[in-house]
Amino acid sequence: MNKLNVAALLLFLAAVVAVFTLKTPQTRAIQTWVMGVLSPFIRGGAQVEQQVQQVTASPRDVAALEDENRRLQQEVDKLSITARKYEDALAENNKFRGMLEYRQQIDMKLTAARVLRRSSSNWWNTVIIDKGTADGVGTDSAVITYVGQIGMVGKTGKVALHTAEVILLTDEECRVAARIEGMQAQGILMGERGGFETRPDLRLKFLDRTLKINPGAAVYSTGEGGVFPGNILLGKVKTFEIRDISGEAVVESAVDFSLLQDVFVVHKETANTP
Repeated sequence: MNKLNVAALLLFLAAVVAVFTLKTPQTRAIQTWVMGVLSPFIRGGAQVEQQVQQVTASPRDVAALEDENRRLQQEVDKLSITARKYEDALAENNKFRGMLEYRQQIDMKLTAARVLRRSSSNWWNTVIIDKGTADGVGTDSAVITYVGQIGMVGKTGKVALHTAEVILLTDEECRVAARIEGMQAQGILMGERGGFETRPDLRLKFLDRTLKINPGAAVYSTGEGGVFPGNILLGKVKTFEIRDISGEAVVESAVDFSLLQDVFVVHKETANTP
């Protein structure tokens, strides 16, 4: 750089210093004008600096947010589990209250039992309960459960000292004398074979072909035969079919056998009590 350029630079710097240090009205006007010109650049630089700071600080902030989000999600999961347990406990309490009230109201001797297991090969045919001969349970005893009201499950089959087999209504060999609510019509309710994944319907056979049966009609046991007590809900009619010599109602069971857990075994000496 030659001497002339150096001299010019020094004069420019002196002028800038004079503009920003002197207090005369002229210098204030110049300072204001210069600040106005430089203001957009100053703001832009500040924004860029702030963004740079956010980017450089983001790894720590993101990690903190992830930790907080994870903690909050865990709290939500805990509350959801607690709420579900409360709902399940309330539902089970209501179920047992209904079963107890029914047991106190009827004049039948009952033994409460719980389903232990069921075989995958005959899922819709039998279950094993935790009561047997030591508890007063015998063969061919009706088994009922609570489904908002008492519903028929089936009857006992083979019985051991502390366990018993229950033959479900869906088994073809479990047959119940039944009637349709509000009608004189009676027939025999029996199961039909179904696969593991298919919930089988029940069929009320030997009905009059001329009957007019509406879907949703309730089907109850009649009490005939000496095994099943009368007036126990068996299910509701889905459809009515005309066969060659009789009518046949397809019935949806009142009991969801896939969810069956708690049952009552009706002692045979009181099974015919209405």
